[in-house]
Amino acid sequence: MTKRIGKTIGLGAAVVMMAAGCTREYPTSPIESDAIGFAPSVVRSAVSSLGNGDSFAVWARESKDGVAQMILSQEEIHCEDGVWRYDDLRYWQWAAVYDFYALYPHDVPNAGLQGAEELSFVVRDFDARNSEDLMVAEQTGLRYAGNPAPVVFSFRHLLSKVEFVGRIDPSLTGAGLSARLLSAELYGMPATGSCTIDAGTDGTWIFGENTTGESPFCAVGTKELSFEGESIFGELLLFPQAVGQEWILELEYEYVDADYSQNRFTKIVRLADAGVSEWKPGLGYRYSFSVGRDYILFDKPEVVPWKSASGGIITVE
Repeated sequence: MTKRIGKTIGLGAAVVMMAAGCTREYPTSPIESDAIGFAPSVVRSAVSSLGNGDSFAVWARESKDGVAQMILSQEEIHCEDGVWRYDDLRYWQWAAVYDFYALYPHDVPNAGLQGAEELSFVVRDFDARNSEDLMVAEQTGLRYAGNPAPVVFSFRHLLSKVEFVGRIDPSLTGAGLSARLLSAELYGMPATGSCTIDAGTDGTWIFGENTTGESPFCAVGTKELSFEGESIFGELLLFPQAVGQEWILELEYEYVDADYSQNRFTKIVRLADAGVSEWKPGLGYRYSFSVGRDYILFDKPEVVPWKSASGGIITVE
């Protein structure tokens, strides 16, 4: 499956749903200008743009005269030619009460709502190895009175972003040293999980089996290292949880010295010993290490809110 980190909307992403051409009574023959519409505004993001090709899903419940019904169910809201659209148009009903629930991305399998009066998201068997963001938002109890204010969603990241960066020890600059990874594997943490998300929460996860060295969470082959640093796996999106004692980063590398002699080493690093005890949703964790002649040195991981990677506020019209 194609990685979709580049499609990340972002922590606290605001999605505005508005009724164009507001009227005080529901028309007998509804016209398109009275349909519920969508126009995202990104406040925090791990990407620099949001537009054509992006999508999220919306569930909507309408309650009127004591009768509640779902009027949208995982409806894809997609951007085409700079305009956010959806196919199954729905219209505001006078005096009706609305509950809206949003999910990014729009096509998460095994996702839906459960409950009666209070609804919760349920996502089953989510596979974090796809490095695909997962966010939810909701706005409930909104009564339509003919002149609605915009309805704002604030998306919450349910996952943690993790990156491993390797470099040649900067203290060896000018020593004629070159180095490369021969292989890198990350394993020990679960790859799949199911989550129940009540309104306003980050959800409760139940995880599948832990990955192993024979079937790692992720792995790469040969990668040249530089003094500036290279991302080993790219940006990973993993489940938030306490860092387990058996979570392993296994590295095999070689360096070539100034006299062209080659040396090969294997290093096993327990992430629990690297300085962070828990990954939390919506935060990024950058693990950096330096390769020397016969050693690998790990820096204390950086904990970075995703906002710092956004480059500012992004607005999509």
